[in-house]
Formats: sequence, structure tokens, C-alpha cells
Amino acid sequence: MTESHGTDVLIDVTSLISAEDYLLSQNRHTRPRDPFARQCFVEIIQSLIFMSHVYVSHPLRYAPVPEDFGQRPPLLRSLMAADLLAPLQLDATQQAAARALEHRAIRDLQGANGIKSMARFVDQALAIDQSAAGRQDSLSERLRAWGAFQHREVKIATGHHRERIPTRDGVEDDEFGTWSRAAALLLADALDTIAEPGDGPYVMATLARGMKYRARAEACQVAYQSHPLRRDFSLTFDLTRRGATDAAVLDLIRAVRGIHESLADAAGTEESHRVRLLQLELPLLGGRLWTAQETGTLPDPDWIALVVSRIREYRDRAAELRQAITECITDEDQMRFARDIDGVTRHLLERLGLRRVELSPLEQELVSSVASVTQAAPGVPKVSGLWLSARTIGKQRTFTGAQPYQRFLYREFLDAWKRAGR
Repeated sequence: MTESHGTDVLIDVTSLISAEDYLLSQNRHTRPRDPFARQCFVEIIQSLIFMSHVYVSHPLRYAPVPEDFGQRPPLLRSLMAADLLAPLQLDATQQAAARALEHRAIRDLQGANGIKSMARFVDQALAIDQSAAGRQDSLSERLRAWGAFQHREVKIATGHHRERIPTRDGVEDDEFGTWSRAAALLLADALDTIAEPGDGPYVMATLARGMKYRARAEACQVAYQSHPLRRDFSLTFDLTRRGATDAAVLDLIRAVRGIHESLADAAGTEESHRVRLLQLELPLLGGRLWTAQETGTLPDPDWIALVVSRIREYRDRAAELRQAITECITDEDQMRFARDIDGVTRHLLERLGLRRVELSPLEQELVSSVASVTQAAPGVPKVSGLWLSARTIGKQRTFTGAQPYQRFLYREFLDAWKRAGR
């Protein structure tokens, strides 16, 4: 990389592995084996739609090429082939900066806070489970399920993890690996509650590697979107981007997701299932890019290729929205974007009949006149909801004059709402 580009983001191979498990489970009509599969799929889809460029880091190499990542996961290779994802390649200056940041991270890990943070991570998982007794899908159970999935499908699988880290235990032979092996010995009893037998160093290295990726992202001035497991162990989304923090960029994306929240609040319990289905129908919210009838009709490699082609098409469609987010630099820009999103929300609520709107005097007269006629004429059905019909004829209905990305959002949410009601 030679320069920073807008809302560039770095993701990790672990997240892609989880997302791929969700894709394959859909095609096979089975439940995902990775407990973080759905969450990672949602986050990666949103990054591919909203972010200007998406990169993936290699655990060892500073300037990798696609072949350095191995044959698996196929989703990674397919995204690279479609130019949706690129290896993070650091130039000499960035490599020097990354090494310095990695060395600082190692010092932090080797200090008292390193072991304490890891111990706290495990203890909190167990504490949360105890405070939520009786609930399914507890945190420690998810950690154990993730560890079993990683051991079976990634660590010992041919053409997978060992292609990237060719060591006996799957832990890199660098300072991060040395710390991970030593820390696993100190926390052996605690790790036994979440890791497969003998996989303590592997789990420790997986978590600590997030600090390595964060250092490389900082050296390249891009954001780092880590796997969910790494988020309690490594600070994320706190880098600067052309004067705006990554947190501000995420706020813009949350504003888009806020449209869904507004619809949910307005719809209430009567439409709760439809609102939830809307989320599954809309890629902007991390929803699927396929129909139920398409699942199970293709071999897994072809299925992944199909979904990646849909991601490519949808990313192209969302270009104006992505550009609008990239151009939000100042607080004023962000306020304007939020105002525009509020406009989309308001139009949707009116169009879908989820919010009563103030009518103009002419509209009030029209509705009152028609209502009085229907009440006075025997046998004529009473007209209801004319305020919505009157309001959505013309400008409000077509969203004329709005920004292109506003019209895009409006159409996407409206179409998804229709599909969710079938």
C-alpha cells in the first residue's frame, strides 16, 4: 500500500473462515458449525458494501500475494479473484512502522497487563454464563464450539492454516508466538475450559494475533475490523482517517442500520416478524444475496462463486452510497449525512403507513371531502388511509430531488420490505 484511501478496512482470515461457514451452511441446509458464523458474515458483507477498499492480512508476511494464503478458505480466494479483497502489502516504510508498533504490542503483552487481560477474558466468559444461567448459546459454550470448529476444520485441515503458518502447533515462530506458548502454560487450567486439549497455544496465538494485525493496520492508516473473539482483547476501530475517526465512519454505517431500527419501532409487535425478515432480505443490513430456492442447487465451490458475484454486483450498485460515506470528513458533513438518512426514514415510514404525517391544507380538504361523501352515500365502502395515498402521490412517492444515495437506500428498503411480506 502506498497511501490511505477513504474508508479502507483490514479484516482477518479468521473472520472470513467464520463467514464462509455461514455461507456453506445455507447451501447445505444445516446449522453453522462456527458459533460466530452469522455475525462475521454480516460484518464482512457490510465492509464489502460500505468500505472503499477491503484488505486481508497475512499472519507472517508483510507483502503477501494471494498464493501465500493457501487454497483455503475458498471464500478468501474467490473474493480476491473478484477484486473485492486484496492482500495487505506494506512498503518498506510501512514495514518499519509496523515492526515498531508490533514490538510495542509485544512489550504490552509481556507486561502484567498481558496475562491479566487474557485471564480476564476467560473469567468474564464464565462469569457471564453464571449470571445468565439457563440461557442457551452461552459465551463459554460458544468459545468451546469455536475452538472445536477451528481444530477440526482449520488447524489440521489440508491446505488451510498450515499453509499460512507451517509449524507443528499452528503458532508462528516469532515474538507473538513465543508469548502465546508461554502464556498458554501459565493459563493452562483456564484455557482447558474453552480450548480443545493441547490447543491452548493455538487459541492464545489467535487472540494475540489481533494486536499484530492492528499494528499493521495502523502502519498503513486503515481501520482494523477484527474477528469478534479478538475484540475484548485488542482495541479496534480507533484509528484516524483523513481527519475523521473510524468511530465516526461506523456511526455513518449505524445511521443506515438506524433506518431498520426506526421501522421496527414504528411497526411494533404486529409486524415484528416482518421487520426481522427485512434484515435477512437486505444486504445493507448484512442480509442474504440469494433466494431460498437457490440454496442446495450448486456444489459448494460454485455456490461461493455465485454469492461472490452477487456481492460484486451489489457493491457496484451501492457506489454512490459508499462515496457519500467516504466524503464525510468534517462534523458538518456527518450531520448532513445523518439529516439525509432521517429523510429516507421519514419517507419510508410514510410510504409504508407506519407513521401518520401532517397533511397540507389541500390534502386535508381532499380527504375530508372524500370521507364526507362516503359517509353520506349508502352502500359505498368507507375510505380509510387516504392521508397516506394523498401524501404519497408524486414527490413523496418517487423521492424526486433527493441525493442519489438517498434514492438508492429508499428503493432498497422498500423492496426488501415487500419481499419480507410475501
